[in-house]
Amino acid sequence: MKKKKIADMSDVTARIKQLEALQEKQLEEIKVSFREMGQSLSPANLLKVAVKSLVATPGLRSTAIDTAISGAAGMLGRKIITGRSGNILRKFAGTATQFILSNFVRNKMPKIKENLAHRPNGVAH
Repeated sequence: MKKKKIADMSDVTARIKQLEALQEKQLEEIKVSFREMGQSLSPANLLKVAVKSLVATPGLRSTAIDTAISGAAGMLGRKIITGRSGNILRKFAGTATQFILSNFVRNKMPKIKENLAHRPNGVAH
């Protein structure tokens, strides 16, 4: 705004009213911005944005499936070793088996996929 010379008291009161209106407008804009920021930083919204970015990541589906398969193989191996035993050595051996088997299956998944891709319909002849 261009500054004008204030000649009398009526100009002063008019200018005060203008500045008060400007202050109210700016305060309302700040409140709206604060509400929008609060909504964008809510845990639900942050989670939604994170999930959208993960889903948009290329190869995520394949990686998730590989991880699930290797994890399931490891848990199955541990269950076979430990059964319902309360023996601490069996539990330790089961956990070690789970870890080793999960990593083994995870590392072999690319070769398994490659072999299945070369076969028609993924079925062995």
